[in-house]
Amino acid sequence: MVFQSYALYPTMTVKQNMAFGMESRNVPKDQQAEAIARVAALLQIEPLLHRKPGQLSGGQRQRVAMGRALVRDPSLFLFDEPLSNLDAKLRVDMRTEIKKLHNRVGKTTVYVTHDQIEAMTLASRIAVMHQGSVQQFDEPEVIYNRPANMFVAGFMGSPSMNFISAEIVNDNGRPSVTFPLGGGNVAMLALHEGVAERTGMRKVVLGIRPEHLSRYTPEMAGRPGIASMHAPVEVVEPTGAETMAVLRFDQSEVVGRFTPDEAPKMGENMPLAVDMTRACLFDPETQRLI
Repeated sequence: MVFQSYALYPTMTVKQNMAFGMESRNVPKDQQAEAIARVAALLQIEPLLHRKPGQLSGGQRQRVAMGRALVRDPSLFLFDEPLSNLDAKLRVDMRTEIKKLHNRVGKTTVYVTHDQIEAMTLASRIAVMHQGSVQQFDEPEVIYNRPANMFVAGFMGSPSMNFISAEIVNDNGRPSVTFPLGGGNVAMLALHEGVAERTGMRKVVLGIRPEHLSRYTPEMAGRPGIASMHAPVEVVEPTGAETMAVLRFDQSEVVGRFTPDEAPKMGENMPLAVDMTRACLFDPETQRLI
C-alpha cells in the first residue's frame, strides 16, 4: 500500500523505512540492499537514504513511501494518489516507471487518482466514481470516446467535453441537430447514420470534445461526418504545440483545440468543421448517453 499521507515511521531513516517490510519477512540482507539500491536509483532518492522523514520535503516523503512498496514483491499494489505531491516532470517520469513496473511484474494494481491523464495513461480499465457510485467501468478508450453519462464526459479530458443544448430536426430528409448561434443564426449539423433513430426524442444535449473542432476548409466539403458552421472567437490561448480558443455559441462558450497552423485570431468569425462521427448525444433529463 502507498498512502497519500505517506505513513512513514518518523524515527527510522529512509533506508530503514524501505527495508522494514523485507526485514519483517526475513529477506536476506544482501537482497534487501540490492532492492533498496535499485529502487532508490529509480526514485532519485539515493542521497536521502540516511535522513529521517522529518528532514524531507513532501515530494521526497512520497517517493520514499512508494519505494517502501516497490522493494516488496506483493500480489497486489494499492496506490492512493501516490504522485500527487511530486513536481510535474517527476510525475511524468514516475508515471512511466510505474507503467513499466506493472508490465514487468504483472501484478494487479488498484490506483486511485483525480488526475485524468494518470488514469488514461496507466490503466487497462478505469472505474469512474461519483458520490460513492461507479458511473462507468471500462477500457480508457471507451471511457473517453463513449462516456456513459455527462459526468464521465465532463470529468475525463482536459479541456472537458463541450455540452450544447440542441434539438433533433429533419433537414431535407437528413436527421440533424440544431441550436442557436446568436444574432439570428442557427447551426444545423447533420447526424451520422442511425443516431436520430435511437434517440426517440427532440431535445438533446450535444457533446463535442475540443479536438473534434477544426478550421473548415473547402477541401472538407462532402467529407462524410463533417458538418460546418461559423462561430466568433472570444479568447485565444497559445500553448506552443496547440492553441486553445473559446468560441461563442449564443449563450454558451465552447472550447476548441487547434493546431498552430489553423489557430484562430481574436474576434474572428471562424469557419468550423465539426467531426460529427465523434460527437455524443445525451438525454437532458437522465444525462445518460443516447
